[in-house]
Amino acid sequence: MNRSIFRRIAWLQALTILALLLPLAGAGALVWREHRVSLQRLADLEPRYARLSGLLEQKAALEARGTQAKEQLARLAYPATQDVTQAGNDAQQRIRTLFADSKLDIISIQVLPPLKEESKFDRIPINLRVEGDLTGLQNALSMLAAQSPLVLVDNLSLQTIGAVKPASIQRLGGQFNFFVLRVRS
Repeated sequence: MNRSIFRRIAWLQALTILALLLPLAGAGALVWREHRVSLQRLADLEPRYARLSGLLEQKAALEARGTQAKEQLARLAYPATQDVTQAGNDAQQRIRTLFADSKLDIISIQVLPPLKEESKFDRIPINLRVEGDLTGLQNALSMLAAQSPLVLVDNLSLQTIGAVKPASIQRLGGQFNFFVLRVRS
């Protein structure tokens, strides 16, 4: 009997030790799992941190580029502070002046309602019909390229007016569809 009591006591001691070690093992497993999750999070954050560090190092250069982009946008499009109607009228006057200075007869010029196709811009179409010689048209289009804010040609069509005579300067009729951009607020 002594032996059976000794075995029972040994088993009870082993189970007691096991019961005491089981929470420690569970806690160890939990710490190990959290450690692996933390390492994975650090690995995921490392590229973001490196990118952010690079951006902070290049902050002055990025601000300079941002300023340049804003200046270029001001040269290319009307600002959001200007009303769509005002922007359209200003562009219409500039186009009218260019074509009139190039000795072309302006038949009609019309500002159409803005199109909202562009994501951050209002597209303001302007239709123009003119008559004149080829030299005047070339002159007007070359001066149009130097305008600020930019006036873009959407499409154009030119046709001869009257019979073609080799000894004289041919008059042309032109239909131009221009547009200007206005920054949408």
